[in-house]
Amino acid sequence: MANFVELLNFFEQDDKQYNAFLQDLLTFDDDIPFKTEEVNTVNDAIISTINIRLNQANTRYNGLLLLNAYLPKCSKDTLSKYGILWITKATQVVENIHSNPQHLTIACKVIGNLVTQCKVIPELHKQISMQNVKQLLNILDNLESVTSYGATYYLLATLLYHYPEVCERFQTLIRKMIFLQVDASQANLAEAGAKCFALLVRATERNFKPPPTKLFYTCWTCNQALICNSLHDIMDSLFSNLLEIESVDIWDKLELSSISEENIVEYYSKQKQRFTNLCLYLSTMLRGCEEKNSVLPDDILRILCRGLAIKPMNLKRQNSFKGQILYLILPKLHISLFNVLSALIEGFKKELIPFGSMILQLFHQTLKWTGTVLEDQKTIASSKPFKNIRLSVYKCLSLWLISNNSLSGFETIMDECLSSILKDIIPERDRVLLNVQSTTKHLSKKALKRLRDSQYEKSSTLNNTVATKKNPCLDADLCIEALITLQNILFSSSTYLKTTLYINIQSIVIPLLYEYYLGSPTETFYKEKTQCRLQLLKILKDLQLNSHGSTAFSTQHAIQIFEMALNDSNLHIVQEARCALSELEKIIHPLAPTLCLPKTEEISNERDEICITESKEQKSISHEEFAPSNKRSKIIDIVTLNANQKVHLDSGNNTTADVVKESISIDSSKLEDNSLQKSKSIVNKVQFIEERNIEKNVEDELHNSLRKDQMADEIEDKQLKKMEIKLTELNVEENSRIDHPTNLQQGDNNLKGLEEKEDVLMDDEKEMLLSFHDQLKDN
Repeated sequence: MANFVELLNFFEQDDKQYNAFLQDLLTFDDDIPFKTEEVNTVNDAIISTINIRLNQANTRYNGLLLLNAYLPKCSKDTLSKYGILWITKATQVVENIHSNPQHLTIACKVIGNLVTQCKVIPELHKQISMQNVKQLLNILDNLESVTSYGATYYLLATLLYHYPEVCERFQTLIRKMIFLQVDASQANLAEAGAKCFALLVRATERNFKPPPTKLFYTCWTCNQALICNSLHDIMDSLFSNLLEIESVDIWDKLELSSISEENIVEYYSKQKQRFTNLCLYLSTMLRGCEEKNSVLPDDILRILCRGLAIKPMNLKRQNSFKGQILYLILPKLHISLFNVLSALIEGFKKELIPFGSMILQLFHQTLKWTGTVLEDQKTIASSKPFKNIRLSVYKCLSLWLISNNSLSGFETIMDECLSSILKDIIPERDRVLLNVQSTTKHLSKKALKRLRDSQYEKSSTLNNTVATKKNPCLDADLCIEALITLQNILFSSSTYLKTTLYINIQSIVIPLLYEYYLGSPTETFYKEKTQCRLQLLKILKDLQLNSHGSTAFSTQHAIQIFEMALNDSNLHIVQEARCALSELEKIIHPLAPTLCLPKTEEISNERDEICITESKEQKSISHEEFAPSNKRSKIIDIVTLNANQKVHLDSGNNTTADVVKESISIDSSKLEDNSLQKSKSIVNKVQFIEERNIEKNVEDELHNSLRKDQMADEIEDKQLKKMEIKLTELNVEENSRIDHPTNLQQGDNNLKGLEEKEDVLMDDEKEMLLSFHDQLKDN
């Protein structure tokens, strides 16, 4: 590694190659490792070279270039030692009015980086605040080239951001420098002035005093209102004779220089430029400064509604020089207002939902009048009329849909806007004029007119193609934005999309893609514009992911198109098709089965109880001869009713009471089935006794009959005891229900069912016993 130091010493100090070598080392080769002592040697050599270059006026520019490359790697110790020296040397370059523009730019950039990095060092921060900031502001104020170079506004913005307390004392001076860019024709200077204005408003918030009539204004919202009033003033001066312009109370406005009206063309041009730049100032404030942001939506929406209500058709009617100039500049004013609306949506998003109907109406009315073009009108570039305005509308509408999703309210204007959007997607066919044989001599005027109109249609009776009338082709930029907007509509408002509109989108997208991938012989729009074809494929994928519930899926067509798109010449389209096929594959053939919810304990117990009840019902049906059918069906109805009551009432709050009711109904059915089984056993015994009587001798018949009478008496006694036990159990259950007040009302309802069951059981057993006695007597 010692060779590197030798290489460093190889270059002579005054040689240009030495500066280039050090600059490349700091910019491109700063990640190459060296030994610690070598790195310290290189740092010392670089600092020494920078100081030597800055001390000499003819080499100061080279020193600033090295310092600008070295500052990101500079340590705090080095800044503490040389920071003020470097700021002083760079300030000397800015102070020289006759400096080269390149020298001024690099000097402002170095000073901005130095004051930013020195802020974390308390000693340097204090010294810069007390001395250097005031010095730099005075130099910029006296600098004639401040209006020509954006680097000076970069330095001004840096001071406003990092040293707002000091800049607040010089707000009048700073405001004068900022307003120099209100009429700037260069976009970078106007944007720099807008950022500085927002930072100045933030720096002056502490000592702000609202106007006496607007006490609810803050410093931030008051300056927004002042910009809006200035915009209203410009509109009054331009469109004062139009009926669309409503009167607005301008209570105050920005203190801007007046525009001379000597040259009418120059006057309107400067008014248009000032209007555009003020909209940029307002947009910058609406996007917020860091996390601080506030707005009074009424002020912003008033200027938007007032400006976007002016239509070029009304200006076209004015046969005057002024009307023609305003007709030319009005589209640029509309674009600037839509930029303000985009900034408002970007800064506040869902907080603007209460004002959604007004915002959507602005989209609707602009898409409507920009899509209405007379047949005798044509653009110079043979493109879509008002293309740039429609581009602004699509971008702003997409931002609104992305920010608010299903809460956007787009379904309220969906029917009218979708037809307008689809016009920018569907390529217009060439109209072919066909010649007709001379058979029109005896036709009337109406018939001749109908025949000429039908010449644009295909007919087998017409021959000889004469001419082809070219219609304006689709614009690629406009088509891309329209397709992106349609994608956002599908994702945010697919649930509100009507079936006819959904089918209409499908019937447009799928044929356009088939026309390309199946090899159309003619050169089509989507063959030439690959980005439009890519967005068209994305819409096809979105149609599958946001399918409509009342229409059939177009999955088969989508799979075929995406498989053909895998062979597309554009790699982005191939990647999109591969991703779409992967997503569709997971939808058609999921990796896991459908969801199976776990069975809860309550549901499982309920199913078990239903199964037990059904099994008991089947057993009872098999022994219908021993129980009357009408009485048994009544018991089944009671059990089924109680089970249904439990299922219904479990969805409510009184779950405990319902479980008790169900247990009562199921227990009563168990008592009933047990009694029937015991009766069955008695009958079986009777059959067994009858078989034995047949086999025995006649001599024993009398003895057996007496024994049977005794057995019958014993059985009857046992049955009576069992019935007493059942009644006591029922009484216990009834008492338990009385002890629980919450179930009192439900228990009364179930007691009636139990009493009916008891009567049925008593009647069944009595009939069985009587029949049994009759059989014994017959024997």
